[in-house]
Amino acid sequence: MRQELLRIQVPNLTCNCIDITPNGGSILSGWSDGKIRAFYPESGALKFVIQDAHTWGTTAIAVTHDDDNLPPWRVVSGGEDGRVRVWKINASSQQMESTLKEHRGTVNCIRVMKDNTQCVSASSDGSCIVWDLVNFLRLKAMFANTNFKSILYHPDESQMLTCGSDRKITYWDSYDGAAIRIVDGSDPGNAGGGLNCIDIEPDGQAFASSGDDKAVKLWHYDEGEVVAQGLGHSGAVTALRISPDQKKIVSVGSEGAIFIWTMPEKYATDLAAGGYVPDAGME
Repeated sequence: MRQELLRIQVPNLTCNCIDITPNGGSILSGWSDGKIRAFYPESGALKFVIQDAHTWGTTAIAVTHDDDNLPPWRVVSGGEDGRVRVWKINASSQQMESTLKEHRGTVNCIRVMKDNTQCVSASSDGSCIVWDLVNFLRLKAMFANTNFKSILYHPDESQMLTCGSDRKITYWDSYDGAAIRIVDGSDPGNAGGGLNCIDIEPDGQAFASSGDDKAVKLWHYDEGEVVAQGLGHSGAVTALRISPDQKKIVSVGSEGAIFIWTMPEKYATDLAAGGYVPDAGME
């Protein structure tokens, strides 16, 4: 239980981002040397490398909702150069389909819609851009006075959530890109309390967030209220995920710790009844 199964390392380089294909057949990763590397999850062996994917580091990556055993499939990447690039992956080759350059800062996060026709990118330049992956055009953009760190679609894809250096969690309308709601994601009095990561439950009832304030918070989506939080990290939280069964949250801190949090049972009961529990704890 909780034993290391596999470790993948590339000497003298930093892995900035990862994603896994829907069938679990490939681990895609973006690196500080600007390359995209794909690995086999069973052995950790190198599957392929996309050379010079980005001028500097590759900082964001997302795979389309296709199985990698049925080529071609696609990968969308973002880099420190502000470019978003779309790659077609065949059985024996990798080809760049398009390069999209409108961001003026590092691309920190990319999410792809379920039908693979659109994706959205979040950047440190204070913009999030929705891209057409069929015609390779910008569809809309959202702007705020922040360095956007993460973005995601609600499971029904009618709305998007963002977080960033301004400590705000913002709900956006997917249709017109308008801001619907803005909530404080961390204590305004906490210096340097920017938010770095968010994730949402498969049913869309709750989402989790964390960042420089080191607190992992669970939110009721519709109410916009914190229903539980976990304290334990001694460094900024850089990534988190909610488990598919909605019983655990896994968070990773800059101090090198990986925490596994148990969702409060009362939270699940009260959500089913249409309510929420403020300031409950997570273990």
